[in-house]
Amino acid sequence: MCRTDLHLLDEVKAGEREPLVPGHEIVGRVTKVGDDVYSVNAGDRVVVHFEQPCGHCRQCRRKKTNLCENGHSLGFDVPGGYAEFVVAKQSTVLPLPPEMEVALAAPLGCSGTTAYRAVVTLGEADEEDLVVVIGAGGVGLSAIQIAKVQGSRVLAVEPREEARKAALDSGADAAVSPQEAAKSVEELADTAGVDVAIDFVGTRATFDLGRSLLGFGGRFVAVAPGDETVTVSANDLVEGGKAYLGSYSSTMADLARVIALAEARRLKPVVTRKAPLAEAAAVLDDLRAGKIIGRAVLFPGPMGL
Repeated sequence: MCRTDLHLLDEVKAGEREPLVPGHEIVGRVTKVGDDVYSVNAGDRVVVHFEQPCGHCRQCRRKKTNLCENGHSLGFDVPGGYAEFVVAKQSTVLPLPPEMEVALAAPLGCSGTTAYRAVVTLGEADEEDLVVVIGAGGVGLSAIQIAKVQGSRVLAVEPREEARKAALDSGADAAVSPQEAAKSVEELADTAGVDVAIDFVGTRATFDLGRSLLGFGGRFVAVAPGDETVTVSANDLVEGGKAYLGSYSSTMADLARVIALAEARRLKPVVTRKAPLAEAAAVLDDLRAGKIIGRAVLFPGPMGL
């Protein structure tokens, strides 16, 4: 379960979006395959990428399937994973490693891939870099682990004390409230500033915080959408050679890499709640109230596959 589900359902309630079956972090067992399917068989356990690209548009031909112009997205504009069955293209599923727990694998399809794209593909986090992760939710906690795999130092910025503890348990070198962030960066990087700041919250306050912490050559990666106006001047871009990047979704290449990290036990999504599908509404309420650390996972059937 992802906070994006809340935003989508709020849009449905406001009449801004057609009713939908949400859910875009999906693991399942294949029950039926089409006549032209050759890569999976009935009975296989698979991780599903929610993006269902067309495979033919300009972006798909450039292997930027996250930017597909004609595709669909499970849980956004076609039925998603809050259901007993979901239909996906064979090109958007990968085998679930035999020993991997399904509850830990489900978040890989978005939480893990989104974090990987922000930290590695766009953020280019590397050894000795200082990475600031703003927001220690499900995606942020995965981002911390991925940044540590890259050899970076990590500072987590999060207002909730329990989430800060989860960030430290995930490998962060330090975890502080937003008010303490600037002081902590000074302690970790002296006057050099941070190399990568990743915003998983998407407010004007978090954007300004991340920007204020960047050092020379720093990269700011915005992941969470938001409708608050932010201002960037030419000086912000030119002085110190800083970069401001928007991270949108992820690709199958990102998914393959996070599955490999999880199989190697270098990435373990934080899952603190498991519930049957029938309890989805109650769990969504707890998610909205900030009571869930990391991810909650729903099971349409037995609690396992």
